Parts: sequence; C-alpha cells; structure tokens
Amino acid sequence: MMIARIAATVLALVGPAFLANAKTITGEVTDSSGKPMGGVMVSAYDVERRQSTSVFSQEDGSFSIDGLREIDFKVRARLMGQLDVWKEGVHAGAKVKIEMHPATGKDLEKQRPAASAFGMLKFDDLRAKLNFKMMCSYCHQIGTVPFRTPEQPVDWETMIRRMDGFGGLYKQTQKTVIKRIIDTYKDDAVERWPTFQPPPAPTGSAAKAKITAWELGKRYESSFHDLEIEPKGRLAYAVNISKHYLVTLDTVTGEQVYKQFPRGSYGPHSIEPDNEGHMWVTMCATGQMAKYDLNSKEFEIHSSAEAPARRGSYPHTLRVNPEDPEGLVWYTDAGRNSVFWIHPKTKKVKEYHLLQANQAVAAGKGESRGITPYGLDYSPVDGMIWYTKLNGNRIGRIDPNAPDGDIKEWNPPFRGPRRLHVAPDGMIWVPGFGSGVFGKFNPKTEKWTIYDLPDKDNQIPYALNVAPNGQVWICGTGNDSLLRFNPKTEYLVEYRLPNRVSYTREIEFDEDGNVWTSTSGPSRHMETGYGAVIKLEPLDLSDTGGIKLKGYVPDRSTLTYEQARKVNYQGKNAKLLAKIDKTDLPKGYTNDKHKAYKDAVYKKLTGNQKYRIHILWQEKRKSDPDMPNAGRSFVKIMEHVAKNEIQRQSQRQR
Repeated sequence: MMIARIAATVLALVGPAFLANAKTITGEVTDSSGKPMGGVMVSAYDVERRQSTSVFSQEDGSFSIDGLREIDFKVRARLMGQLDVWKEGVHAGAKVKIEMHPATGKDLEKQRPAASAFGMLKFDDLRAKLNFKMMCSYCHQIGTVPFRTPEQPVDWETMIRRMDGFGGLYKQTQKTVIKRIIDTYKDDAVERWPTFQPPPAPTGSAAKAKITAWELGKRYESSFHDLEIEPKGRLAYAVNISKHYLVTLDTVTGEQVYKQFPRGSYGPHSIEPDNEGHMWVTMCATGQMAKYDLNSKEFEIHSSAEAPARRGSYPHTLRVNPEDPEGLVWYTDAGRNSVFWIHPKTKKVKEYHLLQANQAVAAGKGESRGITPYGLDYSPVDGMIWYTKLNGNRIGRIDPNAPDGDIKEWNPPFRGPRRLHVAPDGMIWVPGFGSGVFGKFNPKTEKWTIYDLPDKDNQIPYALNVAPNGQVWICGTGNDSLLRFNPKTEYLVEYRLPNRVSYTREIEFDEDGNVWTSTSGPSRHMETGYGAVIKLEPLDLSDTGGIKLKGYVPDRSTLTYEQARKVNYQGKNAKLLAKIDKTDLPKGYTNDKHKAYKDAVYKKLTGNQKYRIHILWQEKRKSDPDMPNAGRSFVKIMEHVAKNEIQRQSQRQR
C-alpha cells in the first residue's frame, strides 16, 4: 500500500488550498405565484472542468451550493413536473432567485423516467415481461426518448437482435415484440399515453444530499461501465468498455488522464485495487486480466484462464479481500460456469467449476438460456467468496480454504440475481434485476427476506453495495436514481441523479461515507451524450423523506417462474406430452452427464421405442419452441417410453 499512501499525501497538500478559496452560490426557488418550492434540484455547471454540483432547495425554497471555484457558472433548476430554468453567467458568491413554471404536453412527457415508459409496453403475461426484461434491458433503459429512435420495422428488428444477446427471448415474443414496440413507442402512440404524473418532490434526507458529477470522454463515445475510488475520494478510475481505455479523474483539479489499453486487449469491464493499491481490470472481450501499475503507469496483461489456455471467455466482476494474506484477485467468467482467482505476484490462475443447475438448493426453477456467473464479493466475517449466476438464477459460495471450494448454490425466490455484496455482519444482499426486488440471504439459516421496490415490475436494479455502516445502497437503474435502504428500520430513501437516462451498474464508497457510481449504456441515449462519474454526499442518513418497506418470505409456489409453463400442445399426443412434462427427472440424471445418461438408456431401447421417442420429440419441439432446457425434456420423454411403452407396436406408435 506504499504507493497509495504516497499518492494520498501528495494529493492532500492540494485539497486544503482549494477548499480555503471555495465560494458559494445561494438563492431561493419559488413557483410562479411566489410560493417557496422545496425539493428542486439546483445545479451549478463548471464548463471548463466538465463538472456539475447539485443540491436541493429546502422547504423555505432556499438553497446553497458550496465548494465552488471563483468563476462564472451556468445554473439549472430542475423538478419533475416543472420546466427547467437556466441562468447564465452566475458568478460564484452570487445570490440567485429562480421562478419555476409547470411543464405540460411534450415538455412534461419527456420527463417521464424509463420505468414509467417501460410500463406502457404490455405483454400477454408477467412471465413474458420478465423474459423481455432479462434479455433486453441488460445494458440500457427501455422506453426513453432515445430508445424510441428507430424509424422502420427493420431497424427495430436489428435493435431487438442486439438486445437479445443471449438468444433467450421466447419464440412467441420474438414474433410479436416488434409490433408491440412500434404500437407502444412510435410518435402517435406516445401521444395516446396517459398524462405523466410526476412523483412528489424530494423531502427530508433525500433533499439534504449534495451530488457532484464529472463528464468524461467524447460525446456519444462515452460509456463507463465500472469505477474505483482511492480511499480519500480524490482520484477516481473508470473504464470505457467500448473504446478500451482507462481514465483517471482528479476530482479536486478536474484533470482527466486517458490511457489506452495495449493492442489486443479489449473490453475493460470491471476495475478493483489489489492489496498494494494497483488496479486490476477484467478484459471481457479478449479473456484477459489487466494490471495497471500505479507506479510505472503501465499495463500488464495476463490470460484470465488457467495455463496453458491463452485466454478466458468473458471475465466479468472482480474483488480482492483486503484481509487475504495472498491478496488473490477473484473474478467471475460470464462465458463459463466458473469462478477464478489470479495471484497478483506469481500470476498463477486457479479455476473453480461451479455446480450444475439441478445441484442447487431449491433447484430446477428460474433458469433462462445461459448460466452467466456474474456478481462477486467476499465475506468480511469468514472470507467466503459469494457469487451470482444471472441467467442460471443462483447465488453461490466458495470456501477458499477447501481445495475444491466446497461449493454450494441456492436458487433465490426472485428473477435475475445480479451484483451482490456481503454486509459487515455477513448477510448477503442481492438485487433481483428481473423481478424488481432486492433480498437478504442469511448464510447460517439459509433463509431469504425479500423487499419489493416501488413499481417493481418496471424496475431493473442492476447492482447494490453495503456501506461500512450497514446501509444498503441500490442502483435505481431504471429511473435515474440511487436508493438507500436501512435494514434496521426498513426505510428506503430515493436520491435523484442530475441527468435523465443514467444507467448505473456499480456503487463504491470512500472513507468519508460518500457514494460513487458511473453511468454507462449507449451514450447516445444519455441526456447529455456523455458518461459521467458521480459522487453523492448523503449528509443526512435519517429515514425522513423515505418510504417504509416490509420484508417478507415469498411463497415459492406463487412465483411467476415457479408456475407450470403453459404449452399449447397440438396433435394426437398432446395429453401425453402434457402429462410427461409433470414427471420428475430420474434420480441418476444430471446436466453435466446428459450424453452419457442418454446413451446408456438408448442402448437398451428397441427400434420401435426409438422411433416413438422421435415422434414425441418432434411434437414437443413444434409445440414448445421456448422450452427452457431441451435436454431435460428429451430425457423425460425417453424415460416415459423406456418404462411405459415397451410393448407398443410400430403402427400404434404412429
């Protein structure tokens, strides 16, 4: 940690001098009748530094933006339901009076957040909606004005293919979704939507926050997937996944330093420091791990797979336990059913092969196409490594002290576990991206407590993190916010971010308790066209202005994806196929041994039985093209024929 300490000392010499000369812009916000308005976000823009500083007006309409340079600023006042107000040439130290006016028509409609716009898109049932959310909102919000830009059906088809990167959209959805989107989001369709009803203005602790944002990169090329903050919060590191560079931001001077990754190393995804302060980055597009040496300012590139493999598949999220004497860098690989570590000194890589779907606790429900090991964290209580499988719908645990990891997995009672974190007390907190919920898992009792986000069916919480004080911070990925949850009182407070279409994927903390995130997704969707690093200073951690949630334990039998899938079987074997669907898999069958199991049974079958299986399987595939696990369905048909149709004659089989 010597490098980090030296850097912190140098930076500390600059900070106090800046703060000593800082200025303040104050003022009052009123409505058109002169009545004070609280909860209005007032932002001061430092154009040269590409920095905005935002606060909220209080109940008496007053506001104060401190920590500013002595220059002229652009000032914006914003509140959903009101027209933006801009003031040019506002000098630091000035007092400003702002008068707000209601927004109507198209001015009001463009303020609608993505969660509300997504709610306008209707599906035949909740299962289809969950499937669409899981496959088509991975990397951007749904329903925003920029999302609605394609003009022709062929443009929408191209966009849907790109969104459905895992090929997991139901076949029926693929056939109907283009028309649904056009019928919902084209200009004349939007005009028929119900008038947008803005939420109440922020109050209480939500209106006490201070938010600073720094624009980064070039316009429409600026998407920053993940970030890392040095402990004092002076330097921020962010990675551009599509333009393949690392940016270092000095948050005091505004200086931005860009460094391209070496040729042949692409797709920087996640970034974390090792126990000496150097930065490690997963290079998802080229299956590598990159180390950025803070001393030499140079990169080292290593394969993310075990030797002698030259590359991994899709290294994703990484973490380092500061209490680990070896300082191992752990990471998931979203393209394999594996978790890895790389030794920061020897560069040795070890792979842990994760469990198959039917080996998890409460297994068998919730999977979609793909497995996708995703989020990762360590337990500060016992050092265990915890991970999620986004599409496999699992959380899992690895024991670093066991040679094989002593791996265990659980199926959560919600859809789409994404970027989890472990709290100081050892509780596992997990966002349910598809279900719009978040949950607490107790590793001792193996019990879940679930909390619904408001308007959960339209929410897509991508990630969460747990602060040292135990408060849980959640990405409001679908409605341009950060959320704070108090596990002791079960109150949830929403903090609005400065710009629309702020798709956030990660949360970090500095030593002062400030909350950091970055915006990603297509930058052409973002309000300004630029990605940003964002710092939120809560200032007030009370529950005032929040809403009370109620934790519960779901009845799994009522969950959407736990219900039997409705399949409209056609043909003479329709009733039989529906009956076979309800049977259990044979005890000796596992996904990883599918071929061996099938071959062993097939050797004992007659030609007539094999032909019967062929007929049933063809009918199954025709009636049920969206079957989630074809191998299991085939085995069920094979078992039925092997056990129950031994004596059938060829003509009866037809």
